[in-house]
Amino acid sequence: MQKLFRNAKRGQVLAATAVPFKTEDEFERYVLNAKEILSGIVILKRQVRAGRDIPDLVGIDQDNNAVIIENKNQPVDEEVLPQLLRYAIWAETHQDTIKTWWLEAKDRSDDIGDIEMDWDRLQIRLIVLAPSIKPTVPRLLTKLGYPVDLVEITRFMIGADEFVLVSQLETPDDEGRGTSKGMRVYDRKFYEEQYNPQSAGAFLDMVATFEKLVKTAGWSLERKYNAYYAGFKHGFFNVFGVHWIGTKSFEVFVTIPKDKSRRAIKLCPYPAEYDPSGKSLTIRVTDNVKPKRLLPLLQFAHDSLIGQHPAKS
Repeated sequence: MQKLFRNAKRGQVLAATAVPFKTEDEFERYVLNAKEILSGIVILKRQVRAGRDIPDLVGIDQDNNAVIIENKNQPVDEEVLPQLLRYAIWAETHQDTIKTWWLEAKDRSDDIGDIEMDWDRLQIRLIVLAPSIKPTVPRLLTKLGYPVDLVEITRFMIGADEFVLVSQLETPDDEGRGTSKGMRVYDRKFYEEQYNPQSAGAFLDMVATFEKLVKTAGWSLERKYNAYYAGFKHGFFNVFGVHWIGTKSFEVFVTIPKDKSRRAIKLCPYPAEYDPSGKSLTIRVTDNVKPKRLLPLLQFAHDSLIGQHPAKS
């Protein structure tokens, strides 16, 4: 199978050949190694026995969710829905087990960061990763009662270069959707309760300014909030955003490939640090930091990411 992709910078249309993953294990390993795909999720266990099912990955995200991930190296149809429901019920009834895995991981890993879990308000999040997903599946998800991310992942080759197209499918809004505990609303009230009220206002003002820059630049990015950060996403990837580093302080983070980090630092008008493991450049926010001055850096990050995951012609 071939698809055509457009190189926006060079005005070229390139033919790409799809290269399927040979096995589900190869697919899963690729997902685990590509940290951007599961950004913000800490994987706790693989191949967990859950009754008659075996979830591929179990983790925790920065939004106080227990995350169950199902990798399918084949097209997905409606038959995945009963499986997802069984996973969700297992997670609901095994929260103590997930908490134990979390505490064990926290003792031995620096990847956890500053995530703080509220186990009394733990919610369940389900993710399906597959090369293709039948269009009827998103419509039926509204009846499942749990938040589900549907993500298509396809590997392509253009000459000797390999890249992966990641596309998160939209699901219809439904008033009846959500767990019995209710979905959190990340508004001014939430952040003022969790953080310093004055800092919460500054945080939201900065996010609003970034949103205006995104619209002015014409970037196709989606703004997403959670308890710890607000990010601007291209598909499943955070291009940049603002995240908390305490109750009063926050940073701007910009996703940058390691081989382009030096160029990114030169474009940044403020002191910045680069974390190669997380592939992000961070800028501590002070009164002197003006989002508009970061526009060349944000443009560079946007073009770098879109170049790796080009839009279909």
